[in-house]
Amino acid sequence: MKTFKHLLTTTLIAASTAVLAQNTTVIIKTDSSVSTTRYHKSVNRVTSDFSMYIGLNNFGGSMPTGYDFRPLGSRFVALAWQKRIPLSVKGATKLRLVTGPEVAWNNFMFERSADAGRNILVERNNQLSIEQSDVDLRKSKLVIAQLNLPVMFNLSFRSGLTLGLGAYAGIRLDSYTKVKPVGGSSVRDHGSYNLNTIRWGLTSELGFRGSAKMFFRYEPNSPFKTGQGPDASVWAVGLKL
Repeated sequence: MKTFKHLLTTTLIAASTAVLAQNTTVIIKTDSSVSTTRYHKSVNRVTSDFSMYIGLNNFGGSMPTGYDFRPLGSRFVALAWQKRIPLSVKGATKLRLVTGPEVAWNNFMFERSADAGRNILVERNNQLSIEQSDVDLRKSKLVIAQLNLPVMFNLSFRSGLTLGLGAYAGIRLDSYTKVKPVGGSSVRDHGSYNLNTIRWGLTSELGFRGSAKMFFRYEPNSPFKTGQGPDASVWAVGLKL
């Protein structure tokens, strides 16, 4: 909670103290009898945009037996509303602060083994366990929905290359398992699954102005409470559209 409060405070201070850069260009036109002076002002303002993150995610480190996830089936999606606050925009290299709320979903899809089908994550009496399904499942996954506040410094170069580095913290909104038997309907089971309420991580972005960017995120701490779930990091990689 303290980490989230610190990030929120930093964002509010930066937003309230950012100064709009202003340049004045004087153009003088002279003919045989008239001399005029015109002023043109160029202002770098705070801008807003909407972005979508689409990629893959998974756990890092050694996982307990049964926690086998599909690399291509475990997806990360986020919808972000971002403010771009100019900090230093003179010269060829420009520095901006990028921040704003986002809603993110981590989807961890269980792998299917040839002999046992897909595993199911079950929570009973605040204890997690992995069970084998007694029917063939088309899908079995754990989904975590979270409200994040990223704070990132973005460098933009003359070549068009942009580089962003920062961190984020968030609050868990919902979590559930979703299983879908072959030929049957999906069933969702909502619960806490011993997940931490607050999560934080590091984020980076690389790309060119006006095009999709690559992103990478890393959470060094486990999303599960200590001693009540796997002790593993979380990573996500993909494209920002």
